[in-house]
Amino acid sequence: MRYLIIFLLLLPLAPIHAQSGWVKAPGQTYLQASYQGFVSNQYYNPLGERLTTETFRQQSLQFYGEYGLTQRWDLILSMPLYRFNSFTTTTWAHGIGDLRVELKYGLLTGKIPVAISIAPELPTGPNDNFATNRERAFEQINLPTGDGEWNIWTTLAASHSFYPLPLYLSTHAAFNYRTGYQGTNFRNQIKYGVELGYQPTKSIWLIGRAGALVTIGDPTTTITVFPRGDGTTYMSGSLAASYQLSPQWSLVGNLQGYFDGWHARTNIYTGTTFTLGFAWEPTLPTLFSRNQE
Repeated sequence: MRYLIIFLLLLPLAPIHAQSGWVKAPGQTYLQASYQGFVSNQYYNPLGERLTTETFRQQSLQFYGEYGLTQRWDLILSMPLYRFNSFTTTTWAHGIGDLRVELKYGLLTGKIPVAISIAPELPTGPNDNFATNRERAFEQINLPTGDGEWNIWTTLAASHSFYPLPLYLSTHAAFNYRTGYQGTNFRNQIKYGVELGYQPTKSIWLIGRAGALVTIGDPTTTITVFPRGDGTTYMSGSLAASYQLSPQWSLVGNLQGYFDGWHARTNIYTGTTFTLGFAWEPTLPTLFSRNQE
């Protein structure tokens, strides 16, 4: 049990605003701040065996932002502004998360826009962060809020709008080049998914997603060589909604869960992730001064 806790994968929670083939117009901005909560006692070890453990809890304050640099380039920043991790038997370990800086380029425009992005993830979060056992204060458990490594995501995404129907479809595939931590080399990952968005009214968007994260490389049966998410594989689905409160502000929410399919779950706590937050998307004249000259 101790190894499962020390080498716990900290949950890969998906942002409400996901990958697409569209890029922002120059000066266009999208900012989102949200709260994420997760509780589970169901852990799938690196061999795919489901174990019942003490209940793991995670709470996060998340930030996501996009800014249109040019007609084809976007800058995207995302990170957990602050994250709390604990088991029911421990105190909370807390700190900032890892910062992801993404540059996105629009390869194709038109009916099926295609974009590619490069996103290094910086180890800004505490990679060793200990919680104390509530009953035995001499025992500590490492629950880091960062994974301690540099890694780079490369993503290719395509989209299509079915206008005049209020419907769109996006799909993406990504490769995560991972490095290592304290002499342990991590295996690379592939992530892919599809997203369908529908606007039933002028102020509401409903978004359904399904996808998978897959670790590639030679497997091992030694649990202790799976630190910080190495060996993680899962399939997930989510339902998101956005309600426009004003021309600039929206209320956003998301429910994400995991399921079994052609990929088995390994090295991950699974359950339902709940997200609720606000998004701000000002009109271009507010931010792009050249439109006001």
